Amino acid sequence: MTSNHNFYELYKPLRNHLRKVCLEDALFVMWAYVQHLQFNTQIPPEIEVSRQFLSTEHRAEKGIYSWELELITKEIIINAQEGQRCPETLREWSYFAKAINNLKSLEDAIAKRYLNQINILTELHRIAHRQFPWQRPFFKGQLIRSYKIFKHPEIERIVHNKTGLTVYELYFIGYVLFSFYLKTPAIVYPIDVSIKEISRANVEKFLCRFSRELLEIRTLMKDEQEIGEKYAYSYSSLRAFPIIKMKYRNNLSIVCPLPTLLFWRITAGLYYEILHEDNFGVHFGESYQNYVGEIIEKANTEKKIIYIPESEYYVGNDRKDTVDWIVRDAESALFIECKTKRLILQAKVELEDTNAIQGEFEKMAQFILQIYKTIDDYRNNHYPSVKFDKNIQIYPLIVTLEDWYLFGEKLTVGLRGLVEQKIKKANLPLSYIEDMPYSICSIEEFEDLMQIIQLHGLQSVMKGKVYDKEKMRWDFKTFLGTRFKEEMKSIDYLFEEDYKTLFEQIVRSVI
Repeated sequence: MTSNHNFYELYKPLRNHLRKVCLEDALFVMWAYVQHLQFNTQIPPEIEVSRQFLSTEHRAEKGIYSWELELITKEIIINAQEGQRCPETLREWSYFAKAINNLKSLEDAIAKRYLNQINILTELHRIAHRQFPWQRPFFKGQLIRSYKIFKHPEIERIVHNKTGLTVYELYFIGYVLFSFYLKTPAIVYPIDVSIKEISRANVEKFLCRFSRELLEIRTLMKDEQEIGEKYAYSYSSLRAFPIIKMKYRNNLSIVCPLPTLLFWRITAGLYYEILHEDNFGVHFGESYQNYVGEIIEKANTEKKIIYIPESEYYVGNDRKDTVDWIVRDAESALFIECKTKRLILQAKVELEDTNAIQGEFEKMAQFILQIYKTIDDYRNNHYPSVKFDKNIQIYPLIVTLEDWYLFGEKLTVGLRGLVEQKIKKANLPLSYIEDMPYSICSIEEFEDLMQIIQLHGLQSVMKGKVYDKEKMRWDFKTFLGTRFKEEMKSIDYLFEEDYKTLFEQIVRSVI
């Protein structure tokens, strides 16, 4: 643990509060509340709950949030007692509420100490990365998106070499366990495998990658804990190992207090399992680019657009590649670059040291410069696949695999300044930014964007986003949800059939 002495004194009330409760009982309570907030399940009757909490329908107004419960779960694992006889219990509303209030008081004290007018925008960036993933619906989209990308033959080979499991076996086991953990926080270990598609040996391979013994996970989390400006944001091994091997109700069990973390771990989190394997980046980028093409094709139900994949070209003796995809109609064209680059952890958690986030902004600015460079080649008729047409309005678009949450002043001022510097240095016209404003969206937003473009046309949608001084600072989710509110209610999930084909068998196996 790293700590500041003054804040450690403020931390002690929460620590001492949780030291009086039993570990397994407290984890059960955390599981129950997070399930209620995430999936609207009923809180078990043995847990006392405030009527006001239950009667408040919108989870954003309940005053207790999933990201807070994740943090308290970490504190429970570090501080709660093993055994079944403890002086207090979080099943009592008053004791549970006091734990929440102790946490809020600690976070408020940290905010008062560290926040100022200079770093408030950095804090908003940190808040987004902590809170937004818990607020967004995540089920089918994340599942199929990750599955499709990881099913690339070369990535599948890397996954199998690393884990001993095929991508399908990994997802099958993970999905089955996740489904069980939606109903109960603990499964008796070793698991009585009664599903023919799952062998005990493969379950053990899965648990080897995604679970740890209680003592080990507790030690890791103690070492990671920080009492100071990164208290709520520091890395937690519970994200890497969401399943804990421990005694639960007198049985050796595998316990998952926060099933959402397991879901994230087997979908987007699988990336970190194989990130450093040889040639992973090349194959991953290729597979991601192909997935973006699938979205474009799948959304093109009215055949209102044409789309052109990447191709090579030469400027003199220099070999180059066009943008990854061009999406075009009669008036406009999206010039799309697909980027799998994720923000490094330091860029998500640092408040006072801004070097990490500035470094990541530099990389994003370089991506944007790259797209303007290739557009410049297109305008000079170097593209082999499409000739320059001065009547076509171009909209450069970066589609990121992970949401960078680049909105507000950070996008319009900080990032734009870096882009302008790079464009000047590359001897490109600064007017490109005004004439062809760039934008950035996540892959999740892109799936919606392409369907809205089918309904209203590329020009109508993009012009309303990038040329409006207010809306250009919004993320695409906010823009589409505001400007096309009714249409967003009715759009379909693009890969529903893929979901049914791939996971219907899994669902039948666990019901």
